Order: sequence, then C-alpha cells, then structure tokens
Amino acid sequence: MEKLIKNSWFRKSGEPFTKTKVLSHEIHPEGLDIDRIRFIETGSLVPKSGVGHIISILQGKGILHLKGDNKKSFSLDAGVHLYLPPESESVLEGKPGTELIQVSSPSAAQARGKQLLLRDETFLAACTTGTQSLRWTFTPQYLSRRIFLHHDHVLLSKSGNPVSWFRTTMFDVAGLPRNEEGESVFKMSYNSRTECNVCYNVKGSARVRMAKHPYMETNQLWGPWLPLDGDSTYHLNEAARSPEEECIIDKTIQTPKFFRNKHEIHIVDGHVTLCCIFDPAPTGVERHQPGKYSDYEPLSQVLGTKHYETHQREIARYDEMVDQLSIAKATGSLKALRGTPVWELYLRGREAQATIESELAKTLSAEGNGREGVIAQWMQIASD
Repeated sequence: MEKLIKNSWFRKSGEPFTKTKVLSHEIHPEGLDIDRIRFIETGSLVPKSGVGHIISILQGKGILHLKGDNKKSFSLDAGVHLYLPPESESVLEGKPGTELIQVSSPSAAQARGKQLLLRDETFLAACTTGTQSLRWTFTPQYLSRRIFLHHDHVLLSKSGNPVSWFRTTMFDVAGLPRNEEGESVFKMSYNSRTECNVCYNVKGSARVRMAKHPYMETNQLWGPWLPLDGDSTYHLNEAARSPEEECIIDKTIQTPKFFRNKHEIHIVDGHVTLCCIFDPAPTGVERHQPGKYSDYEPLSQVLGTKHYETHQREIARYDEMVDQLSIAKATGSLKALRGTPVWELYLRGREAQATIESELAKTLSAEGNGREGVIAQWMQIASD
C-alpha cells in the first residue's frame, strides 16, 4: 500500500469544482473515503445523504444550507469544520478559490454521530484551562488543532474505532535536536494507531521518511526521504504486529507493543500544514519532548482512569462553548452572546492559551536555539 499518495485532480462535466481521491474505503485500512475539492467557479456540492461526513474548509468561503425540516444556513470560513450526520440533507455553496477536505463513511453504520457539529477554530483556540491546552496544542515543533477527538461522536473506522480529525502545522526544524545522521528533525511514532496526513499548505523544502522494522533505539534502518508538497498525503498505515512477533524481535518486551508509524519530518525555510485522521482516535495528553519520538498512550491505558475522567469533565465545558459560539458566528448572531457566561469562558480560555504560548516563547528564548522566532507567527494574541 502506498506510503506517499500524490493527488490526481479531475473535473466531471457540469461540476463547478475539481476533485481528487485521497483514500478509498475499499482499499485503505481506515475504511473511509477522503476527497479534496477545489471550486473553480461558483456552484454547489451536495454531500451524499445516508452517510456521515467531516468537512473542513481549507481556504475561501462557503455557505451550508440544511434542507428538510431543519432548514438553516451557515456561513463557513477557512478554519471551520463540520460533521454532517447521515440524517442530514444539505447543499454547500462555494466560490472560485474555495477549497475543502471531505471525509465520508461508506454507510450509516460507520457514522457514530447523529447530530450536526460545527466548530470554528477561533473558539477551539480558547479551549484551555489553567496550564492545560485541551484542543489547541502549541509546542516548540508544531501547532495541533484537535477538532474531533475520541469522545466526539463523528465517524468510525471499519474496525469500529472512533477516529479523530486534526489540523496540524509542523514548523521549520531549525534549532531542533539532531538525528543520527546529524539533521535536525521532528520525530514521531504514534505506535497504537494508523495516521493519514493530507498536506495542503507546504512552504519551503519538506520531506518525510519512515522507519523499517524492527524499530531500534540506535542504528535504525530507514526508507528513503520522500518529498512533500501541497498535493501530497503521507499515510502511516502499517498493520499492528502481534505480541508474539514483537517478542521475537525484542525478548525484553513484557507487554504488547504495536509499532505502527515511526517517522521523521524535515522542513527548511517553511512549514507543513495538513489535516490528519487517526485510527483509533487518540485521547488524553500527547507525550512529547523535542528530540524524542512523540506518542500517545494506547487507549487501554487511558480510558477509565481518574485522569481521563477529570480530562473529560474539563473539556466538556469548553466543548459546549465552542459549539455554541461557532454556531452563533456561522448564523450571524454572535454579538448577542457577548457578556454572557459562555462568552466569558471563551475570554478566559483565550487568555490562558496566550499565557501558555508566551511562557513557551520565553523558555525557548532562554535556551538560545532560535526556536522562539520559528514559532512566533503561529502564536495567539489575546485581545477583544
């Protein structure tokens, strides 16, 4: 199965957009369809009814019209993300320059959610309590916008797992720790899940390489470096190895480990922005330090714990804020909520996020590796 997918765009007669197939439910392990769509003239997209869809607006503007008994219209800007349940019938209007990604289930059986969700990144950036970012995770190496997580009722993979949907920007690697070949790189190894990364905004020179089995702490064998651009998707889709296979490779392993997608990213004079799907969806807090391979704990070690229960209570308040304010903004009624408790929660969360990022910049400045300059353009600025 391809690790690097390159877009092939096509246009059907009479359609106002060009389209490219990224993943197919018939081929790929997640069992979902992913398409990219670019409007080249004013017109409409009609999402198939009877199945579930995630839609992310990448650039331009659109208008979503709900049909049937719940007739409503929503204005959509770049950075707005939707989940459309199987029961909804809708039309999405676009203009030249409007671009979106659509993730679709092959049937209603893989649509977990029964309610429309609309999430605007303006409010996702304020999902922060104290020193903990819940959906807007800003690190020295990347910004992760966690739109749909494990507890969000959206789509299921063909194995029955909830999937997640993130929008992530990976930063220039200047000043990061070096790998064994002496290059500064961003290291990742999300071992308990597959990962599809749909790149659409790539600046500078960017490339990815995948590790070969067996995974080693040193002297790792690697596949070739593969170039990334705005028409690339790198798909980390290795099947999980059985505990028996792992014990053959490393007899010190006492508990099952599933090595799925160890890889490195190298970016010079730019950045890579992408939308990514994880199967199964991660939850909780990512374990990551520059120079180490980032990961999430397996779900079996997170779900049901007291820490996870606390995390869910905290995020529930902010999820309500995001959903309520996002709908209000999309329907032109946001001003009516200023001064209300939900608006005050948004302001507090935004201030908390700005403080976290400011402290990170100070830390990086003290380290003297130049990373504070790399992250500066992606920081939040809290203001009314």
